[in-house]
Amino acid sequence: MKSSQTNADRSLSPDIADRLGARRLRLIKRWVAEVNGPFDALIARHVTETSSVLDAGAGRGDPDLPAVNTGRLAIACDPDLAGLHANVLVRNRAAAMLDRLPFANDSFDVIVCKFVVEHLRAPLEVFQEFFRVLRPGGVLALLTPNKYSVFVFVSTMIPTRLKQRLKKFLFGGHDEDTFSTYYRANSIQSLESQLSAAGFETKCTERLAGMWAFFIFAAPVALTVRAVERFAIDVPGIRATTTHIMGAWQKPIAGGAAA
Repeated sequence: MKSSQTNADRSLSPDIADRLGARRLRLIKRWVAEVNGPFDALIARHVTETSSVLDAGAGRGDPDLPAVNTGRLAIACDPDLAGLHANVLVRNRAAAMLDRLPFANDSFDVIVCKFVVEHLRAPLEVFQEFFRVLRPGGVLALLTPNKYSVFVFVSTMIPTRLKQRLKKFLFGGHDEDTFSTYYRANSIQSLESQLSAAGFETKCTERLAGMWAFFIFAAPVALTVRAVERFAIDVPGIRATTTHIMGAWQKPIAGGAAA
């Protein structure tokens, strides 16, 4: 299995080295590895060579998640046609809203959902659709910002246009890939409550640092924020403000406990 670090160059725009410089580029690559690396490892624990995988909200695709494409079948699903057309990481694509998936019941072994939940107006309806199309024993792997983090607090104060410019400067990409956010299931408690209501059982949850990337204009500041974030993950009370939430939820096997 390839790690996210080996894919970091492909996940960033080709001109990023010229825009950021060597030191800032190293910091961005470290951020990519520290956020996407653990999520790819989580996915890899559940995807086998016979798995069918749905990348829900895939957009243009994510080369930092090679585990998505190690199964028998991978399908990218997104309502954004431009993003899907630009996705060269999978051969199979479906243009659809996530609360009305065009798949039969029990179609997938794994659903991957990265930085999507924060954009959902009605997350429970989407989670119910995920539950429907997963096979019994199937797993939803999810990564999303924590609404109680400083990152989200600051983000809600920034106009969309400015977010687009900042995101493009740091990571490259396209203005149209910055979508409205609602944060209606963006805490561990809210995720567990709504996913449980949809029928899922929690397998694991984890908190990840990540806000520090937005300080790379001053490397010492970025590294200081990184150190504080990583320390806070293990501190009761403060850890509730960690930047990202990652986890896996399982559709129970009928007539018995989940595997």
